[in-house]
Amino acid sequence: MLKKLQKIKTAPNSKESEMMVLGCMLTSTNGLNTAADNLEEVDFYFSEHKIIFRILKEAYKKDRPADVHIIGLELKRQNYLEEVGGIPYLTTLAQYAGTSAYVEEYIEIIKDKSILRKMLNASQLIEKTVFEEPEDVKQALDEAQTKFFNISQSVNLHEGVLIKDVISGLKSEKNIPYLKELQQRQELYLQRKGDDSAISGLPTHMIDLDKMINGFSNSNLMILAARPAMGKTALALNIAENICFKNNTAVGIFSLEMTTEQIVHRIICSQSEVESEKIKTGSLNGSEYQKIVQAVNYIQTKKLIIDDQPTMKITDLRARARRMKEAYDVNLIVIDYLQLLSGSGNLKSMENRQIEISEISRMLKNLARELNIPILCLSQLSRRVEERQGHRPMMSDLRESGSLEQDSDLVFFLLRREYYDPYDKPGQAELIIAKNRHGSVGSVNLTFRKDVAKFDNFTPMSSPSEENDEAFSHFSPE
Repeated sequence: MLKKLQKIKTAPNSKESEMMVLGCMLTSTNGLNTAADNLEEVDFYFSEHKIIFRILKEAYKKDRPADVHIIGLELKRQNYLEEVGGIPYLTTLAQYAGTSAYVEEYIEIIKDKSILRKMLNASQLIEKTVFEEPEDVKQALDEAQTKFFNISQSVNLHEGVLIKDVISGLKSEKNIPYLKELQQRQELYLQRKGDDSAISGLPTHMIDLDKMINGFSNSNLMILAARPAMGKTALALNIAENICFKNNTAVGIFSLEMTTEQIVHRIICSQSEVESEKIKTGSLNGSEYQKIVQAVNYIQTKKLIIDDQPTMKITDLRARARRMKEAYDVNLIVIDYLQLLSGSGNLKSMENRQIEISEISRMLKNLARELNIPILCLSQLSRRVEERQGHRPMMSDLRESGSLEQDSDLVFFLLRREYYDPYDKPGQAELIIAKNRHGSVGSVNLTFRKDVAKFDNFTPMSSPSEENDEAFSHFSPE
């Protein structure tokens, strides 16, 4: 009688997913950043894959390029090349991955298999302990529970917290009791003597805007929307300049529309207050040249990081943003602009675009919370604004809005009436706060200098009668 051959059971694993992730790391910066951020060597099942991943992660930590040739040389230097299958196997991995856009999904598969293996190892240890029939059964049970609890803790890093732990400072962001933090705020406010700059968020130094929204708060997703040529890029750059230069903090800009050189040109125009055309043509006098030199020297001392990759998926942007936060500790990210981003999948048809925008906005909000910084994302408005009398934007005008209205914490609309009528409030702009999850809505006035593409605080002109009354008041009889 023939014995039935039993299938040999192996620990849970997915060789194809491991090959796909390693291949993406070898062929894509996004793949390298995403996988290195989310995986550990122990998450891989096959020994050759563990070694390759370790070398790739070392390259990631040192901010070095990683392709088949470079990683092959490093493996050879550490005497691992033959052990992993040589250059041919690295080439196979790179070809196997191709241009996969689903690296995050494969990462999840690898992590799930790793968890199952940890559960299996814990179960085997528990089984061994059970068959040994320990004297202290309760202690054995406690050890068994601890093993699975530790696995759970490694997976669920963000568990809920008791409100008393937050108020007491045990698990608050600043690790100090709430009332003590409130006292510090009071002391700081009194030191400033009620000055307008006493806001809790990141000051934009647009005084009226800061008063209304209390600065840019951490983990907020903010949408700045306007029609083309209204000046939304200029306003976003001015805000980025103010926060970076005046607050002396790092700011990151993802520009999908303009090159780094074009952005630098705009910033120099704004900071030096020299007309753009004069800088382009070189028709400068001595004073203007000195202003530019002074502005350039000043800008070079600040941390403003620009990424001008023209076509980018939301997964690419998230990986680059995490890397930017780790490398430069940016406190604000500006994205110009949302409609040039594509989703994580391959949805290209128009009927899927609204779903794709919804995915992008959701992932941007999650990114703002993950990095705990404000994100300012620019967006286009639909043509309905042009057809409406007064051309005043509304929430429904957000182009391909999807869930932009729900996911965003603040929505700004920029309106310059002189765009439609040169004689209607020239040199003036209105910034409309259409949504503010944490405060009031309304609008603020800004001054716009078209020659240097600069928005600034608006100072209303006093009437001649008011000036005369003030000037001659001391001549009035008592």
